[in-house]
Amino acid sequence: MNVDRLDNRGTNCALGLLRVKQRMAELPLGTLLEVVTRDRFSPYEVPAWAEREGLELEYSKRTGAWLFTSFIFGIRKTARVSAPKVRVA
Repeated sequence: MNVDRLDNRGTNCALGLLRVKQRMAELPLGTLLEVVTRDRFSPYEVPAWAEREGLELEYSKRTGAWLFTSFIFGIRKTARVSAPKVRVA
C-alpha cells in the first residue's frame, strides 16, 4: 500500500487545502495521503472536499489538547484530481 504524508501544521486553512489538492493531483490512483493539520476548520472542510472530489476518507482523528491539537486525515485517491491553477509551495 502506497502512503504519502503531507504536514500542513504550519499552513493556514485556504493554502493548506490547495497544498492537499496539489499533492493529491501528483499521486497515482490508490495512494493514501495522510494529512496533518492544525486548522480548526479542517474537520468540516477536508471531508467535504474529499467527497466533492470523489475521494475516500479512510480515517479522521484528533490528537493533542487545546492549543496543541492536530487533526490527521487519511484520504485514498480513488478518482482523478485536477491540480490547482496556481502551484503552491
